[in-house]
This record gives sequence, structure tokens and C-alpha cells, in this order.
Amino acid sequence: MCPFPSGVDQDNLHRTMFSESAEYYDLIYRSKDYRGEVEKLRNLFAKYVPEARSILDVACGTAEHLRFLSDYQTVGLDIDSAFIQLAKNKLPHDDFHIADMSQFRQGVKFDVILCLFSAIGYLLDDESIRSALSSFKNHLEPGGAMFIEPWIEPEAWISGPAAMIAVEDGEREVCRVMSSKRDGERSFLDAYYLFVNGTDVRYATERHELRLLSRKQWSDFIRDAGLQAEYLTDGLTSRAFMSQHCEI
Repeated sequence: MCPFPSGVDQDNLHRTMFSESAEYYDLIYRSKDYRGEVEKLRNLFAKYVPEARSILDVACGTAEHLRFLSDYQTVGLDIDSAFIQLAKNKLPHDDFHIADMSQFRQGVKFDVILCLFSAIGYLLDDESIRSALSSFKNHLEPGGAMFIEPWIEPEAWISGPAAMIAVEDGEREVCRVMSSKRDGERSFLDAYYLFVNGTDVRYATERHELRLLSRKQWSDFIRDAGLQAEYLTDGLTSRAFMSQHCEI
């Protein structure tokens, strides 16, 4: 069992994304099959944008997807500076920038835009979603394609007990307990961590707030942005995977 401090005040959880856990992110998600997901992406590229040469990964995290896309010209964006530094350390010859997905300017267009692992779910209001999709569209080459992996749909939300994982790599150990709750369209994921590195032990918390939207709501947002929307039933994970490509 992981020993967590008693009497944790729910209202004092850090209302940030991965500010506490960024350096342990790859360890926590080491079982995620990034290589397999990239193979699925390549199949989608072959279907929708067979001539694609350039990729913009929005909310790229630590660049694990881009690590397997080295044969493309790639740029990665993330709002978290710690993720961007980790990505640069991992792929020092690639191009990474700190940027907010809801409003960014790169001055160049791309054949493919990715926004994966439900990162777009962190946009909590209509204006932010519309602004993000507008930014995506402005950076997409005519005939290009966007692949967006949204957060869970409202009807798919299941309330359950807190879940615990414990992982280690020989030098570091992480124990995470994640509890969740829902309030209307908002879902809240509260993470409680113990980080162990040698003799150093650190406790931290994070709160992740994501918006629950239906397939129809996402389709409406995408079409309102002047893009074609296609729902893909064979996405990267069990969650819905949306593909959009510019009208020519």
C-alpha cells in the first residue's frame, strides 16, 4: 500500500496539469503503446494524406509519438515548459515550442496536425475550443488532415473507486492514486503521488479538469470551424478518434 498523508484537503489540490509529475510522466505511462499507436496513425496518413511530409503535434507532451515519426518534418507544441524541455532532451534535433493550443502562431502550415491523448479535453469552454480549432485550421495545408483524440463522451463516463498504480525503473519509483468525479460536463481527476528517487521521497497532488462532450458536439464544433468532420471507429484507443480534413 502507498502511505499518503491523512487529512488531505480536496480544495487545496494543485489545479494544474502535469506540473508535479512531468519528470515521471514517461515512467508512469511506460505501458502505453506509442509505437503501436504511431503505426495506426501511419495507416490513417496513408488513407487521408498519402503525400504528407510535415506534422504539427499539438500538446506533444514528452514527444513519445514524434519519436516514432522521425521520417517526417515535425514540430511539437505544449503549454507545459517541463514537457517541452523533456521533449528537447529526447529529440535534440527536432523543433519544440511552448504554446497554448487555443491560440498559437507558427508562421508555417503543416500537412498533418495531431492532438492526441485527450489533450483537447482540457479546453473547458466553447470559446477556447473554437479558438483552438481556428488555430489548427490556420496551420493546416489545403488538403491536409487533423487527427484529434477527444476526451470521454458523457454517456461513457463511469464513476468508480479510486485506482492505484505503482511503477519503478530501478532508480525511481512512483505510486499514484487517482480519484474521479463528475459535475455536469466537467470531469475532475485528482491525482495523489509519492515520488521516490534514492533517499528522496516527495508527496504531491494534481487536479485535472476535462470537459465531457458528445460525438455530435465535437462534430458541430469542427464543422463550425469550416472543416469536414469524420468520426473514426478504429481510433488509437477505446475513446472516440476524430479525423478532419480541410475542404479544398
